[in-house]
This record gives sequence, structure tokens and C-alpha cells, in this order.
Amino acid sequence: MNYTIKIAENDKETGKLIKLIKELVGDNPFVSIYEEETGLSPEMEQELDRRYLHVLKNQQEGKSWDEVKAGLLH
Repeated sequence: MNYTIKIAENDKETGKLIKLIKELVGDNPFVSIYEEETGLSPEMEQELDRRYLHVLKNQQEGKSWDEVKAGLLH
């Protein structure tokens, strides 16, 4: 059976808790502790913002959903 423990915040108390868990676990191969990637990097957010602004300024370049859907169905 597998168990998952999620710790949502990354502050001083969280760091202490993770350190304590790592000390308790030691080198046991049956336990893995890793930081889960969540959210977007600042670079990804910038790129999405850039693309969004491009679409707003150049709406004539895009296709309607009906056009895209028709293309997918054929």
C-alpha cells in the first residue's frame, strides 16, 4: 500500500517538518520525499501573457471554433 503526504506551504515550519521526516526516514529505500512542481515559472507566465496580448491585437489572424472544429472533423 502507498501513502501520500502533501505539505502545502513552504515556510520555516514546513522546512523543519520536512527535515524531521528525512531524519526519521534515513536511507530507507521505501520512502521518497520530493518537491512537487506546481504553478508556472515566471518565464512561462510572461510567454503566456505575450501570446494573449498578441491574440487580442491580431484577432483577424485566428479562426473561430466552428472553423477549427470543422477542420478536425474532416
